[in-house]
Amino acid sequence: MKLSPTEFDRKLREGRLRLSVVGMSNVGKTRRAKSLVADQSLNFVWLHGDDLVEAKLQPYLEGKGFKGVNGVAAWMGQPYEARYPETQKLFLQFEESAMAEIVFSVGKNIVVDTTGSVIYLPQNVLQRLKESTLIVYLEATEDVKKLLFERYISNPKPVIWGGSFSRKHGESDLDALRRCYPQLLEYRAVRYRKLADITIPHNVLRDTSGRQFLNEIKKRLPQ
Repeated sequence: MKLSPTEFDRKLREGRLRLSVVGMSNVGKTRRAKSLVADQSLNFVWLHGDDLVEAKLQPYLEGKGFKGVNGVAAWMGQPYEARYPETQKLFLQFEESAMAEIVFSVGKNIVVDTTGSVIYLPQNVLQRLKESTLIVYLEATEDVKKLLFERYISNPKPVIWGGSFSRKHGESDLDALRRCYPQLLEYRAVRYRKLADITIPHNVLRDTSGRQFLNEIKKRLPQ
């Protein structure tokens, strides 16, 4: 969606602003979405991609002790595990279904907090998202890329690796993840930039309020 600053302000005021936030897991998408909802004067509804997919996955999670985003990550597993190709495939199927069912209701501003894997969805789903929302890419700057990996290891979230993972002979699971993760970041960065209407470096948004986040978006819109 292409918006001028004037159109942006009008839609925000009228409760018709639709935002999607994209980027790697742990880069701050949910934090930014929460900042918008926390300021009630902004009149935002938060659509959380991870929650939408988890709801679809309930038949696979029930009775197995898996709950929440960490539970989904445990169910999915790591790319070196035998079950991973199937769980990755199922996750993407349910993510596609969840995104296709999003209803952009009138009367409230909406922020779609996408999963990091949104770029792997079919083009028709991404095109609908692009036509319906202003897509904001939170870019992982060089100083946080190492931190993203450490967060991924210590607090796993479901990650779609696609073809970005491989393991060399004699390489440990952790070493393979550590070597391939930067490749995953770069692969995704290219696609996030292509999908997004605007890009905001991650470090610009530290400790910003919802209104400050909106101001950072607005000043990057074409005049």
